[in-house]
Amino acid sequence: MKVLSDILDAADSRQVTLLGLLDLSATFDTVYHDILLVHLETSFGISGYVPLLVCLKLFLSDRQQAVSLNGVTSALRSVMCSVPQGSVLRPLLFILYTADVVLIAQRHHVAVHSYADNTQLYASCSATDGLTSAAQLLRCITDIVDWMTSNRLTLNAKKTQFIWLSLSHYTASVSRLPLSVGSSTVFPDDTVLNLGVTFDVQLTVRNHVNVMPSCFFQLHQLCSVR
Repeated sequence: MKVLSDILDAADSRQVTLLGLLDLSATFDTVYHDILLVHLETSFGISGYVPLLVCLKLFLSDRQQAVSLNGVTSALRSVMCSVPQGSVLRPLLFILYTADVVLIAQRHHVAVHSYADNTQLYASCSATDGLTSAAQLLRCITDIVDWMTSNRLTLNAKKTQFIWLSLSHYTASVSRLPLSVGSSTVFPDDTVLNLGVTFDVQLTVRNHVNVMPSCFFQLHQLCSVR
């Protein structure tokens, strides 16, 4: 809702918005415990004998895993990375791990919103400045990729999506410009799925609303079963 509200405000001002949805490979499995604890100290000032830090160290340390196949189990190996699957702390720990991504976006004057492993970057401008705004967003992503590489995370450029959003006659001139992310060329999409909400280039939300008849049908079926 926050992202959509910002984009609608820009559209009311006759601006276009380039939205980038970053996709990371093996997101939660590549969170290194030692790096996470360093980030807690450098980014949040949590160091020394702090109950929260002690609890997190106990929560992450001395974890082991093994592989069982056809009745044969491998030797136990210590787990140096990944946040425990299924735990309520999993998305929170990942957000703490990647908090610097928000600071990088702010340095580039790019709007950012993160929810667990979903990172959304967006920049608004007039349609005539579309190339400049796109270059600004791509420079931001380049710095984020460099930061991720040094922190053992990997951006999946092939699954990263972009979309230009505004009124139809404003996006016509910029909506098909190719964008370079690393060694990959990404073409903006006409629709993207953002945290369960379908965004389309004209901000009609028509594609999202189209699921409602199916929902009503399923609800009717449930009433019949009851």
